Amino acid sequence: MTHARTIVSPAPVTGRPLAAGPQRRVRTRHVPRRIEAALLPALTTVLLCGVWEVLARTVLPPEVRPISSALAWLGQNSTNAELWTAIGHTLSHWAVALSLALVAGTVLGVATGANGLVNSLLSGVFEFVRPIPAVVYLPLMLLLLGATAEVAISLAALSAFWPILFQVFYGVKSIDPIARDTARVFGLSRAQQLRYVAAPSILPFLATGVRIASTIALLASIVMELLGGVSGLGAVLARDSYNGLYDAMYGILVIAGCLGVILNLVFARLERRLLRWHPGYRPVSA
Repeated sequence: MTHARTIVSPAPVTGRPLAAGPQRRVRTRHVPRRIEAALLPALTTVLLCGVWEVLARTVLPPEVRPISSALAWLGQNSTNAELWTAIGHTLSHWAVALSLALVAGTVLGVATGANGLVNSLLSGVFEFVRPIPAVVYLPLMLLLLGATAEVAISLAALSAFWPILFQVFYGVKSIDPIARDTARVFGLSRAQQLRYVAAPSILPFLATGVRIASTIALLASIVMELLGGVSGLGAVLARDSYNGLYDAMYGILVIAGCLGVILNLVFARLERRLLRWHPGYRPVSA
């Protein structure tokens, strides 16, 4: 008994994929990542400002001014010399405080991370002092120095010191011991070991710590100016709030927020540019 077999010949190879029907070429347009990364925060900010505007005009008490009133005040006072002087004082306090925190945090971070004895001596002190807010020292500093720029700078530097210290400490701990031993075997000097072994491990941590400390130093400077009566945006903010100038008060808050955003963007861009050799900062291809 014979069985009929059906032989199905393979489809001829024509260089084009087989399809059941006509095909259409679908073009997908991708939004560049840089534009997307800039648009999403901007849309969120506009949405929150809209919510603020609606709530201030409908539900909240009259002391809470709408964002439009604050922006109108900023437009009217954009050429106010006193306002720009206050911004300059705050930025000068921020810059000096961040510089002091950078030097102290880097030196002590490297010392505690590289030397076990120094770490044992200072770790207890750091853990005791770190949870204490810098504003606690303000009355004592005002008693010793008065309402001077040194008060705002020193306490802002103390606030910004901690993220740099611990980031550098963890950067030192992240150094590959095999790479360190290899450098010693090949006879690299201490300067060469620092440049080719230690620095590539520490710099990414340091850059992140400085970016975080920058925002903290700005916030602490304004707070110390506000509470201590030190010249700057904080002192102007305190004066306007005491006098019931709410449009001006919210305008100062907008300026402070814009300064924080600008400084963060500047440091993030510098971080990506200076560390473009690091695998974590290389652009990811789509």
